[in-house]
Amino acid sequence: MPFLIEGDKRCPRIAADFDSGRIEISGISLPENPYNYYQPLLDEIDKYVKAPNDKTLLSFKLEYFNTGSALALRNTIQKLNDALPENTFSVQWHYETDDVDMLDSGEEFANIFSKAHFEIIEVEEF
Repeated sequence: MPFLIEGDKRCPRIAADFDSGRIEISGISLPENPYNYYQPLLDEIDKYVKAPNDKTLLSFKLEYFNTGSALALRNTIQKLNDALPENTFSVQWHYETDDVDMLDSGEEFANIFSKAHFEIIEVEEF
């Protein structure tokens, strides 16, 4: 079942295909109320984890996110990390070559959620 929040200059695009177990969050995350913005995704994840795919991939391709968004991203990772069976959840954290802050953020999330398989991927640009 496809799920899409198109996003704009301040809010990320959130696309999910729960039938294939793939979720992607991309762009810039500066919504006025991150909790409200990410809540529809979290609601869909609640449904998905009741009958998940054998493998679930959460992919981040973010250029920037603010502090409020950091909590929403953490909550998204945590919901999947806690609810899915061991060895079925992977995270791909993409960051642009010169963006040390995004690299650090990916490494920090990887340390917090050691149960998830984290792959930190350097890209030239988004």
